[in-house]
Amino acid sequence: MEFYNTDPHTYFYQGPDKSRRVYGFHLGLAVSIASVIMIAVLYKYFQLRQGGHVIARQLGGEQVQSNSYDPLHRLLLNVVEEVAIAARMPVPGVYVLTHQPSINAFAAGYHRHDSVIAVTQGALQQLNREQLQAVVAHEFSHIRHGDVRLNVRMTALLFGITFIGQAGENLIHGAMNASRPHGQKGDGAGFGALVGLILTLFGWLGTQLGDAIKALVCRQREYLADAGAAELTRAPYDLAQALLVIAESPRKNTLRQNNAHLYSHLFFSDALSPWLSWLSTHPPLSKRIQALDPSWDGVLSKRPRSHAHTTVHGAMMAAHEQSQLQVARHQRNSENQIKLEGIDANLGYLAHEPVDAQWLVMMLCLHQDWQQRQTQLRQIVALPYVDAFKFDQAENSLAGLGMSKKLMLLEVAIGALRCLPQHSQREFLTKLKNIVVVDGSLDLHAWSFYELSVHALSEANSGTIGRLNKELIGTACEQLLNALASFGHCDEKQQATALNAASEALQLPMRYYGDAQCQVTRLQRALSIVKTLPQAKKQVLIQACQLCISHDGEINEAEQVTLYTLAACLNVDSEVVSHLPG
Repeated sequence: MEFYNTDPHTYFYQGPDKSRRVYGFHLGLAVSIASVIMIAVLYKYFQLRQGGHVIARQLGGEQVQSNSYDPLHRLLLNVVEEVAIAARMPVPGVYVLTHQPSINAFAAGYHRHDSVIAVTQGALQQLNREQLQAVVAHEFSHIRHGDVRLNVRMTALLFGITFIGQAGENLIHGAMNASRPHGQKGDGAGFGALVGLILTLFGWLGTQLGDAIKALVCRQREYLADAGAAELTRAPYDLAQALLVIAESPRKNTLRQNNAHLYSHLFFSDALSPWLSWLSTHPPLSKRIQALDPSWDGVLSKRPRSHAHTTVHGAMMAAHEQSQLQVARHQRNSENQIKLEGIDANLGYLAHEPVDAQWLVMMLCLHQDWQQRQTQLRQIVALPYVDAFKFDQAENSLAGLGMSKKLMLLEVAIGALRCLPQHSQREFLTKLKNIVVVDGSLDLHAWSFYELSVHALSEANSGTIGRLNKELIGTACEQLLNALASFGHCDEKQQATALNAASEALQLPMRYYGDAQCQVTRLQRALSIVKTLPQAKKQVLIQACQLCISHDGEINEAEQVTLYTLAACLNVDSEVVSHLPG
């Protein structure tokens, strides 16, 4: 614009005396537009950093309580818990988009510990258990691969150029759904729809540009998530069948929600019907099915809208729902809870009740020392919501559980604790800290379960310290690896050798401390520091830790629990827990 205003041969030329004034106007206009975009980006970014529950509620989701007895909700919870256990992750929050008859699902969050899984009501009603499990595994794969964080950042960045069109869509949607008393004209709704239409047209270019960017980024990650789901369930055919049901459904997968456009790239399949195929945020369903099931012939049979009641599939689904309803009405509470393999049914029931799950987690965090343990037990029993009879039963049952089963029980209990209000979760973590820390000391077992609980339930527990100097990071890594070497090797020579191997892998010089300096409190402080590392460096650190514990060819329980805790708190996958006894 400045070039055309200063060139005397163009229509926009305003003379030599006005060039400076016009330049200032153009600069001010550009800065104003950039400022508005940045404000919109920062607003959306800090809003979405609060966790996946924000997105789920903006899309009309309702949280499913862990002790729900609705047959379809119970089925969904069981499926989510099973996939979480297979993925070695705490059970995320579960939401249902109750007013969406289409088949779809999404995962949302910024970190693993604040992610949620949400499915539409149509998915619950039209998919069988195996297909629903495959869809849920697909969403877990997005969480494991870090796609949820990428999606949040991309949503915030694109919001800066799409918020005008999004505001218009919200006004139109609100006007269309405005409730009007009988006998009154919808003048206010009509004016809102008109303003919304103007904003939508004004922001059309930004909306299309945002769709194109989402399409370029997200398509290949859907193939990766499909492969991850097949790895978790060992059944790629089930995921292919779920995609086939969507492809043959008369409703397709379109969402009826005003925020669907903004979050369309989060969903299992296209949440909208783009006017151009290259603007689609997901690969074609036929290609995804072919990749999962090469034997598929590519033939789609369109089903009528009333197929849920007129076809054999619909009859089977109706019979299944009726059977589930009868089970919910007549069986005992404990029989409706997920059957955790090798875990007492009473413990499984307690792990699904948000109130009981609080003191159950406290019992999992008990010290190994008998005197400290008795002090902790007295504090737990004194809590107002603890039933003495249930408490005695739980204590006896926990005594016979191995470490692997205890970790599994903790993962399920965390899912129940996430159903509590935020202030109740904060109160629980405060009480848990008071119980776990006895006389200012921690033991390794209590520290591991405490750190896993805090990491899963804290609103923001990483990246809050800021940039740290290299020397402090190196000292923290040195303390972590010294602790692993100390807890897992018999003599000082083996400990020093294992530490040197990890030091070479990190290319970071380290000094050997010895057993006396490897207290759990140092380990706790070191973990709080290495949480601030970039994700790629966290991965390298965990690999060095694995090298340290396996240096002598044996992996004992203390090493495995410590490494599993570190990996979970740093959001890094680790298969070491699969070797834990019991």
